[in-house]
Amino acid sequence: MLFPPMQRLYSMFPQGLPGCGLMLLRVAVILQWLTDVGPKPSAWLLAITVTLILTLALGALTSAASLLLLCHIALLGIDRGALSISAVGEALHAIALIFLGPGAYSLDARLFGRRTIELPRP
Repeated sequence: MLFPPMQRLYSMFPQGLPGCGLMLLRVAVILQWLTDVGPKPSAWLLAITVTLILTLALGALTSAASLLLLCHIALLGIDRGALSISAVGEALHAIALIFLGPGAYSLDARLFGRRTIELPRP
């Protein structure tokens, strides 16, 4: 046998320090996003921004909200003619959230539960 049997192999929503790190990553994305909105955003941009900030703050549908944030960054880059270094950093944070997920301290973890893969015993 190549790998010994394990009862709990993978946890979808990490807790402890990795979960706190993911929560801080969500907060960092929100703070960066607030700096990109500008002093006087239009009404629709403000509504979208507030909605997505709330979903990220709560950790609800984190991957979808991060994907929308990535689209927002691309649209701002097209509108301004170029992406700033901070926008590229914000995009990298959003991609990290898409790949990693929200963590244990989120609404997603409460709604979808902590899933584990149970390996059958040989």
